[in-house]
Amino acid sequence: MVKKVPLFDQMDERMLDAICERLKPALSAEGTFLFREGDLVNEMLFIIRGNLDSYTTNGGRTGFFNSCRIGPGDFCGEELLTWALDPRPCIILPSSTRTVKAISEVEAFALRAEEKTTQQATKTEI
Repeated sequence: MVKKVPLFDQMDERMLDAICERLKPALSAEGTFLFREGDLVNEMLFIIRGNLDSYTTNGGRTGFFNSCRIGPGDFCGEELLTWALDPRPCIILPSSTRTVKAISEVEAFALRAEEKTTQQATKTEI
């Protein structure tokens, strides 16, 4: 499932294994907002079970509305990838480009931002 992410499909197996080791289980109740457009993104989710509505106004642009359904095998929170891959130490998380709401109970695996900030803090202390 991780290989469905365009950037991850190019990675070798060792790198993918390292990413998969950092995934944590996550459960969201029906009606929960996982991301809100403009809010900070602190995790990327790989959906195992359940469905979500995902929509954007493209930053509040008048007359713009785009929506889609996310389900098992999909992912969201990919804005975190750019932040995670930036080699410069940066505490400022990226903003979400979409609002994502659970329309049923959702089970997922989460790749959380705290993984990078913990690693950076360790490097800085050394």
